[in-house]
Amino acid sequence: MSQNTQDKGLILIIGAGLAGLSVAYHLEQNAYDQYLILEAESYVGGKARSEEKDGFTFDVTGHWLHLRDQRIKEMISKVLPSDHFQTIQRISRIWSHGVYTEYPFQGNLYGLPPHVIKECLLGAIEAHTRQKLKDPSEQTQEPLNFEDFIKHYFGQGIADHFMLPYNSKLWGVQASEITSLWCQRFVPKPNLADIVAGAVGCHQNKMGYNASFIYPKKGGIQSVADAIATHIPSDKIKRRHQVTQIDPIQKKVTYTFEGQSFEQSYHTLINTNAMTKLIDQIPTAPTEIKTAKSKLRANEVIYLNVALEGKLKQPDHWIYIPELKWPVYRIGSFSNAMPSMAPEGCSNLYVELSDRTTPVDKLMPIIRKLLLEMDLIDADQKIRYIQERRIQNAYVIYDFHYVENRQVLHQWLNQQEIFSIGRYGDWNYSSMEDALIDGLNLVERLLS
Repeated sequence: MSQNTQDKGLILIIGAGLAGLSVAYHLEQNAYDQYLILEAESYVGGKARSEEKDGFTFDVTGHWLHLRDQRIKEMISKVLPSDHFQTIQRISRIWSHGVYTEYPFQGNLYGLPPHVIKECLLGAIEAHTRQKLKDPSEQTQEPLNFEDFIKHYFGQGIADHFMLPYNSKLWGVQASEITSLWCQRFVPKPNLADIVAGAVGCHQNKMGYNASFIYPKKGGIQSVADAIATHIPSDKIKRRHQVTQIDPIQKKVTYTFEGQSFEQSYHTLINTNAMTKLIDQIPTAPTEIKTAKSKLRANEVIYLNVALEGKLKQPDHWIYIPELKWPVYRIGSFSNAMPSMAPEGCSNLYVELSDRTTPVDKLMPIIRKLLLEMDLIDADQKIRYIQERRIQNAYVIYDFHYVENRQVLHQWLNQQEIFSIGRYGDWNYSSMEDALIDGLNLVERLLS
């Protein structure tokens, strides 16, 4: 085993995803050059990447940018020209009961079968009335689990026809297993007036945090990570360097490169890989830390990249499929958002599967039937190819062990001068911009 030494101030970064790149970028901006990134893959970007085949470009499912933090806006404007992106107004609907309705479900009931609208409205009115009649002097506890949260604020009808089945497909567990603490940002409490307006077809405003987004005009989301990497010296990003073990006592990392094993000393370690993987790489971690790690849960996403000849018959950027009879919970199209993502006259899809056990080849007849029923493709439309892809630890499950055990791990890691950030490192449900913010905030903290 060979030895590679650096100065005591070395900041070692595991992973060149957006969080790791953000750390390196902001260290550079602060003229701090004692850092190094070890990246297992041959590319940068982590899960915020794109792959190309036969003129088709696919991101790792939907990666739509919503830049709200002024500091990150300034960062992106420095690494990419202003005309690199296009602002796109969201086209997103829900397919259920054989019809399309606008997203989000609770604000756009119009067009559903009358009995479904009735159930959803009555449930929403009952939930609203129950809250209004509550004695203001009584301190009523917020619903603890996600299922109760949904029923309490949305009512039984909306819960039954969208919120509960869709979320069980997305998370792979029942909503009753998930704490309601996670959802304040992503699941805003509904307004009865909006629900009624949407039920009679007079809702005018796009609802939700992602009513619009920006997207690269070419190159897919990979172009963002590649652009950030150009502002980091190439010798600072060691690609195909796979970390295998971490010794927080000696402050050494063992990694492999081209079949050989090496050691790298560090002063501060920043991890952007999955937190559970990080703990597994520390053999000396105490038993209580390994126990806390074992209680963290996440699901795997299986999705399909579908290359099609001909244009899609629907304009949506993504579509939600809540009904349990379909083994799919969401379908999106990069080429609908940006035509450059497919050859001229062609289109592409990503299909996210809720059935995580049945072999994909056995699901394909059902998926093709779904695409035809949704009027996305013609009966004779040619599928050029389908690629199966998997994302480990795609969605962290916010169960009732989550908060305590994640906090235990962060506290112990920080005591070892190890900081775990980004969607995977922080073991969180967050956006691309959040990953960039994580990197910036940590650099400010370390250098202060």
